[in-house]
Amino acid sequence: MKKVMLVGFFIFLAVVLYAQENKVKSNHNVKATFLGLSYAYEQPVAQKTVVNLELMFAGGLGSSFFVGDYWLIAPIMRVEPRYYYNYMRREGKGKKVINNSASYISFVVDYQLGVSIGSNNVEAARALCLIPEWGLKRTIGKHFVFEFATGIGAYTSEVDEWQPTFGLDLKLGYSF
Repeated sequence: MKKVMLVGFFIFLAVVLYAQENKVKSNHNVKATFLGLSYAYEQPVAQKTVVNLELMFAGGLGSSFFVGDYWLIAPIMRVEPRYYYNYMRREGKGKKVINNSASYISFVVDYQLGVSIGSNNVEAARALCLIPEWGLKRTIGKHFVFEFATGIGAYTSEVDEWQPTFGLDLKLGYSF
């Protein structure tokens, strides 16, 4: 696993050093997700490519025979290279591209840290999720953003082996 991460880091570094005259822009976002909040930063690495770095606080409610009703909040770190494939076309047609408003394909890597705040001694397990996604990002006005993305990938945790998973992101946020 360490070798894969090291190779990925060097590929990322090569792309960053190669990037020239970016069209997409860097931006900061605070977003409301389905069950939590997130802070995201998009860093351009090529004309239509960014790396989205995101820290999410995801929540959940549940019920279990062993612990009864419970709630849980856990941090999740996301690294997501995004390729905004229709950015230049939207810009050429005079459509809004502020805050990188365009459709994209991405590869989501989510890591749940295994720490949490919750009730009834419920704890979040460390987990890793890998999902290729298709999505779109649109700006409403100058600062409000809407994001939708979906894909199918794989998930593993301390208690589960690799299994297929469905990804669905629906976020409303503010870009500054």
